[in-house]
Amino acid sequence: MLQHANAELGAFPRNVPTFNTERFVVTPLTPTKVRELVGVLLQDENLAQQISWMQDKTADGALREAFLLELQCTTGTTKAWGIVERARAMLIGTVLARQTISGIDLEILCASQFWNQGIADEAGEPVAEWLEDNTEVALIVPH
Repeated sequence: MLQHANAELGAFPRNVPTFNTERFVVTPLTPTKVRELVGVLLQDENLAQQISWMQDKTADGALREAFLLELQCTTGTTKAWGIVERARAMLIGTVLARQTISGIDLEILCASQFWNQGIADEAGEPVAEWLEDNTEVALIVPH
C-alpha cells in the first residue's frame, strides 16, 4: 500500500511523538531501524511495483533505497514512524515524511498482505495532523 500527501515546505521538529490509534501504535524509528524495515518492505514485489521512486525493483535495489532512507533520516530530511499492529505486536509498515523541493511528501508503505484494510488512513492521519500543527505546512491530499 502506498499513499501520498504533499505539503508546503517546512522544517521538521527534532522530537517526533508516538501516536496511538485503535489498531496501531505509530512510533518513531531510528535511522538504522528505518533501513532494516524498508529493506524488508521493498523486497515485497507487489509493493515495489507501486513505488515510482524505486528504479531498481530487485532485492539489491530495495537495499540501496533502504540505505538512502537511512541517510535521509540521519540528516533530518526524512522522518519515519513504524506501524505496529497492536493485536500481533507486529511491525507491518512505515510512515515516511520527506522534505522535497515542493514541500513535505507523506508516504505510507505497508506490506502487501495488509493492503485494503484502512491502514494508510488510520496510521497516516495522526502523523499528517501532527505535521500540520508543528511544521507550518498545509497538507494537500491528491485525489
